[in-house]
Amino acid sequence: MQRLVLSMLFLAMLAGCAHKIPGPEGMQSVPSCGSTALEVFADFNGIPYRNDGAVNQNGQYTLFADRSVRFDKPGLNCSGFTVAASRFILGRNFSLDQVTLDRNGDSGPDAELGEDWDFGFDLIMNLSEGGERKVLLPFGREADMSSPDGMSLRGFALHDRAAWDDVLSRMKKDRLYLFSLSKPVNFKNYRMIHHHVGLMAKDEGGKVYLCHATRKGGVNMVEMTSDDGIWSFLSVRPEDKLGDRMILIVETHAGIR
Repeated sequence: MQRLVLSMLFLAMLAGCAHKIPGPEGMQSVPSCGSTALEVFADFNGIPYRNDGAVNQNGQYTLFADRSVRFDKPGLNCSGFTVAASRFILGRNFSLDQVTLDRNGDSGPDAELGEDWDFGFDLIMNLSEGGERKVLLPFGREADMSSPDGMSLRGFALHDRAAWDDVLSRMKKDRLYLFSLSKPVNFKNYRMIHHHVGLMAKDEGGKVYLCHATRKGGVNMVEMTSDDGIWSFLSVRPEDKLGDRMILIVETHAGIR
């Protein structure tokens, strides 16, 4: 009897979620409520890149900067993909205001560190807010999450292959991994920028796939547990004399919350 009640509650949650998150217009295959992270990645795979491109809560293509704009054809940037896909994987119809919230009040036109310097950091922290989450670091290291900010919390060195091997081996198939890439810069008053975001998930066979939107490839998937895949991801982001490029990975539960 208890199993029957739990099954009915689960089905009710699925039904509610299906009505809560409108499918983005113009997709060949729209994610269904309860889809796995990798199924959602596959549904979004191939959507063209659009500078500043996003999807609002109604499934309409728009821009982060001007949300009155509408597009008939699909187009997403890295942040737009990350938000749109996370809605289905996490079962929450995030608004663009929610995910772009300036968490520490340190961004904006007159910000000391530059406008939106930590946009990617804010985005993945806002998406994972309210759920069980942790920063995934190599070699047993732990992150202080008491007052995180995009300058002190950057993860591990992007080109450290030993760190990657350790982190990938500890990923779990029932989790969603949100990431933000950051790098030191030297222009205007910027010293650091969180410049690229995306998602990762592990399949039943132990392979880890990264999905993101890039200018040349649109939304695309990379197998990070293969040498060719991880090299293709790292090679277009070479080491920089200004300092280490870093990747911050936040683990959270995939599924309806």
